[in-house]
Amino acid sequence: MFKIMCWNVRGAGGKNFRNSISDLIKMNHLDVVVICEPKVSFCDKQRKFFKNLGFPDAEISKANGFSGGIWLLWDKRKIDIYFIDNNVQAITVKITGPLSHPWIFSALYASPTATIRNTLWDYLDGLSSSLNLPWMIAGDFNELICCADRNFGPVIRNGGRLKDWIHRKALIDMGFIGSKFTWTNNRIKERLDRAFCNDEWRMLYPEAFVQHLPRMKSDHCPIIIQLFSNTSLNRLACPFRFQAMWLQHADFSNLVSNTWKNCSGNFLAKTKTLTAALKNWNDNVFGNIFKRKRKLLNRLAGIQNCMDRGTNPFLLNLEAGIIKEYEELRDQEAIFWHQKSRDQWLKDGDRNTKFFHLTTLIQRRRNKIEGLFDDNDVWTTDCTSMKTIAINYFSRLFTFEASLDTLFHIPNLFPDLEAQKISWIQRPLSRAEVNMAMFSIGGTKTPGPDGYPAIFYQKHWGIYGDKIFQIVNEAFNSGVVPAGLNHTLITLIPKTT
Repeated sequence: MFKIMCWNVRGAGGKNFRNSISDLIKMNHLDVVVICEPKVSFCDKQRKFFKNLGFPDAEISKANGFSGGIWLLWDKRKIDIYFIDNNVQAITVKITGPLSHPWIFSALYASPTATIRNTLWDYLDGLSSSLNLPWMIAGDFNELICCADRNFGPVIRNGGRLKDWIHRKALIDMGFIGSKFTWTNNRIKERLDRAFCNDEWRMLYPEAFVQHLPRMKSDHCPIIIQLFSNTSLNRLACPFRFQAMWLQHADFSNLVSNTWKNCSGNFLAKTKTLTAALKNWNDNVFGNIFKRKRKLLNRLAGIQNCMDRGTNPFLLNLEAGIIKEYEELRDQEAIFWHQKSRDQWLKDGDRNTKFFHLTTLIQRRRNKIEGLFDDNDVWTTDCTSMKTIAINYFSRLFTFEASLDTLFHIPNLFPDLEAQKISWIQRPLSRAEVNMAMFSIGGTKTPGPDGYPAIFYQKHWGIYGDKIFQIVNEAFNSGVVPAGLNHTLITLIPKTT
């Protein structure tokens, strides 16, 4: 799993702290522990206590009297951690094992005094310029970023420097699950404890998430950064999804045209036939672009190794052809991640594959359900229990409670339309209106159950335009939509008597 816990304990010298930290370590199977604001020195007694808990190794940023201080604790027999730098408000280390790729971790306790805290962002600016690895920062930042970080009142802690620093370093807020706020004085609540990472770290650990644990002896709640998800739902067969990158293939339009002409049935039946044909074509002709990229790179390496022994015109032409094919694959990959990211404000052809990939990972992480609270407010991560909780919740939500039928019998509730407006509404549908409606839809917006987004029909309007207009026109004239045509992935369930 690999878990890091950061906790501003507001004093680590008492029995309550020892009991609380012991429970947290045992219950959460922690790998790294960060203690902020301990208000005591890390003496032999503290070292022995944490050694007995399985954390014999430590890096310490000493407190200034009873203010500040950071303890970073681990076991070098299990984890390889190397010291990089130590500041009164931060400890930075490199973590190399047992994980597959080394990365940088900075544990923070930002000063509650703004002038001192601002020196931390300047310090981290200088430090980050020498770091060329994935980077994650976590701890007590003692500053708010926006109004939503406080339950009420002015955002008095927000000096703006933290927000500027985050934007300047292009850091990603890792979000959280659990209670929204991490600190309280029993009246005001704020989100002060959090975790950020750069894009390299997020791409390295796309499943990582932050959990806010319940507050215990401190006015801060512990936060846990877990690098790998603890939920693995049994994956069902993936539904068909049209891929916009297929449009780049030279034979794609001919395949669509020939399949549509040669199959029988109504619109829905022909669409199902086309879907089966596209699945087969994707498996046997288009292929997996990521496997194709690796194969091309291996071929290119072999050709260039051969040419090291002497120039060969045939190999030169072959090399040029492979490079051209590789560039085409990169364009297709950019479109693939663009479609998955659902960012509609960048045009096709902007080959910022890393940006689109990162956007997709962040959306996937944000949308993933790690756990649910049951009817007794108990946090549950078991997949079977989560399904039961969801079914029970929505079953109750959509149970009939009361009738609003009398609302529609109130006289003059809705104004009458003028004859001119009624005539305008009842006018015959034009082909131009259908064309305009189709081409106003975002090309790669989320499709319906059939898996075809608008871009498919927009690119093949010459094939589908007449048929779609005919279906829409008949629906307007008859008031009946063909069965199955308006199915959606999300259904509004009306409350009826």
